[in-house]
Amino acid sequence: MVWFIRLLLLQLVMLLPAAMLAAQEHPRDLDPVVLTATKLETRAEQLGASVTVVPGDDVQKYHFETVEDILRSVPGVEIRRSGSLGKISNISIRGANSNQVQVLVDGVRVKSPTTGQADLSDISPDLIERIEVIRGPQSTLYGADAIGGVVNIITKKGKGPFSATVEGGAGNYDTYTGRGWFSGAYSLLDYAGSISHLESNGQFRNDSSDKNAVNLRLGVSLPWDSSIAFSLRWVRNETGLPVKFLSSAPPPLPNDPIIDVNNRQISETWVMALNGHTKPFEWWEVDLRGGRYQNKTTFVDLPDPAEQCAFPPCEFPGRFNVERWEAELDNHFHVGKWSTSSIGLEYRTEDGEAQGSTPFEASSHTRSAFFQQTFRFWDRLFMSAGFRVEDNSVFGTHWTERGSLAYVIREWGTRIHGGAGSGFRAPTFNDLFFPGFSDPTLQPETSFSWDVGVDQKLWKDRIRLGLTYFHNDFKNLIGFTFITTPPFVKGVNIGKARAEGIEFVGEVDVLDNLTASLNYTYTESENLQTHRLLAREPRDRLNLRLTWRPIPRLELFGEGQWVSKQFEPIAGGAYVWNSGYTTVNAGATYRLFQRYAFIQSVDLWTRIQNLTNEDYSEVRGFPALGINALAGVRMTF
Repeated sequence: MVWFIRLLLLQLVMLLPAAMLAAQEHPRDLDPVVLTATKLETRAEQLGASVTVVPGDDVQKYHFETVEDILRSVPGVEIRRSGSLGKISNISIRGANSNQVQVLVDGVRVKSPTTGQADLSDISPDLIERIEVIRGPQSTLYGADAIGGVVNIITKKGKGPFSATVEGGAGNYDTYTGRGWFSGAYSLLDYAGSISHLESNGQFRNDSSDKNAVNLRLGVSLPWDSSIAFSLRWVRNETGLPVKFLSSAPPPLPNDPIIDVNNRQISETWVMALNGHTKPFEWWEVDLRGGRYQNKTTFVDLPDPAEQCAFPPCEFPGRFNVERWEAELDNHFHVGKWSTSSIGLEYRTEDGEAQGSTPFEASSHTRSAFFQQTFRFWDRLFMSAGFRVEDNSVFGTHWTERGSLAYVIREWGTRIHGGAGSGFRAPTFNDLFFPGFSDPTLQPETSFSWDVGVDQKLWKDRIRLGLTYFHNDFKNLIGFTFITTPPFVKGVNIGKARAEGIEFVGEVDVLDNLTASLNYTYTESENLQTHRLLAREPRDRLNLRLTWRPIPRLELFGEGQWVSKQFEPIAGGAYVWNSGYTTVNAGATYRLFQRYAFIQSVDLWTRIQNLTNEDYSEVRGFPALGINALAGVRMTF
């Protein structure tokens, strides 16, 4: 860890002299608009919640190939990818596991009703306007499964005259990528679309991945401040699964995996959203949203060559089809600029079907209503409070509530914020109905969480600091108890847990063309039944980034991440540790030429992941890739 910090500080010192001679960059929006925290576009400084907005331009700026890579540097966020590119990737926030975090695309839930998790590898990083990450309980606005927070991926809207971009790249591990996107607006119509391909052979036999994606957004502007927008996102992800799951003994998996040569998975995901907005009067505006999420997964694990079958049956074909329809109507009533009352109604249906070695079917429907009141006084004090009632046909009715406050002292560049609220996590279809380890009597998890923090701007807003303390209490947690027969685990409500800690965020515009950012999250967690740490939850996570434009044509960046060891429970009350790790990434973009005939620009780019070739696993037993270099060219018309 010490050498890592010294290396980055040395890089910063070396960059300073040259940077003093460089050209200035355009100022950035330091107070972005956020939609997810209130369901109304609101400036970030007015929110009591802890919010991070990742601009969609960062995808091209830092050459991210996956959504999980975009989110790795967000404070309070833990990303866990089970191996190389294309493998299952989950998110946790502030000690709340992936089942307790709601993930949306254009407001549509993309968590599977069967697993209860959003696999980030099934989401394309293309055509993204921004990603909003709201940390802390959000069940009042988003219902079940928003205990830890909400991630909302918002699709880019077309603007201005027609433009198009194509790019391609290649790297080691037989990695190839290709993308193309276009956007524009004509009269009342705006449009944007993209297509992309990413493939890699990975580091082991049967470690390949092949992802294809198509994204489209169409919008129409109407009178009376009205609009309609339709978005469609499709991803097909075919991956080899090289790590053998089943053996003659239960976990832990070894750090050096036993290779499964014919275990494969194909996942196909559709997300469709239709959003309408109108504001017939200054005091009343309406949002209407409809959405559909569907995922089809085919999984086949054939017996390996020359291997005896330890636990029949030894062929595990499976076809899983899940679907969710949802509709929501929100009314917002304004009294001048100081008060907004929001009333929302929502209905959704969920269906899940499994065919193959473990067949089952399940369905549910949910009706919910929420109320939220927001006050704004003297352009300094911002208060919000609300409640939600949600009735599910399987697990019953639950109430949640939340309140938050933000106070801005503009003369000092200070913002004080905080909030508290309750949440719950509904049992998934797998928890309730999956053959072998389900229990239809399981009850929802519940929580109460609060946080308080202060943000400070210094040096004419060139230094931006933030410190937040958070505390989460979880009850009635759904977990697994180990048993002696396959599948070796059974779902139970196991009791209570807590997670508390701090988030520190710092960003400095060292020069007009040199920015340094750092965030650190400390999470102290405990399962109050076993008095152990929560599984796979590190105490420490540190992210660093330097972005430098030494000349107008060239932009460089360096990233570093340090994650401490993680607790991994196994059978019989025993446990192991997944080792901590330090990774360093770097990259560059060079403008080869600009404005020639119909070509607007041509850029050369590169990104190098794990520059020091660290040997590590984000999930124990699923080794991450070593040094992974990718380079390519981008052309804009």
